[in-house]
Amino acid sequence: MDEPADTNAGLIGPIVVTAKGMANPDGSPKDVDREFFTLFTVFDENASLYLDENIQTFTGHPATVNPDDEGFIESNLMHSVNCYVYGNLPLESITMHLGERVRWYVIAQGTEVDLHTPHWHGNTVLLMGMRTDVVELLPMSMKVADMVPDDVGTWLYHCHVNDHITAGMLVRYRVDP
Repeated sequence: MDEPADTNAGLIGPIVVTAKGMANPDGSPKDVDREFFTLFTVFDENASLYLDENIQTFTGHPATVNPDDEGFIESNLMHSVNCYVYGNLPLESITMHLGERVRWYVIAQGTEVDLHTPHWHGNTVLLMGMRTDVVELLPMSMKVADMVPDDVGTWLYHCHVNDHITAGMLVRYRVDP
């Protein structure tokens, strides 16, 4: 087992336990209409078990690729939300309706330098009794925030760490009427 290589290949996910009597037959909580899970991480594809296979499959000239090249190494650091970068997460996957009770599970993975701060534009969440639009996460931590969206539109949702924003750790979410 190689946990860093496994997680950098995408083998990661949360386990949510709902209190007895609070779950619908499908296991989802009774007190919300919709749930969203968002993982903030910098995937290091250089540490993936699939690196050699990816070089062979996705580069035009595999023999010319130097996996030790600094530029190549940097290009394989994917600052992502749910494995997507630069807003490419399909908008349909984070769409809700005005006034719905929405539960967000925000998750972080990484090293001691991978602090993440998920930030919602346009709407706020309730976290531990406090109304906010940003949450701080340490590596391998998760927080649960509830939202009742009150502003229709397509909104930015991103990590508020500056170099994470510029490296692509951002997606959009939508609130429909």
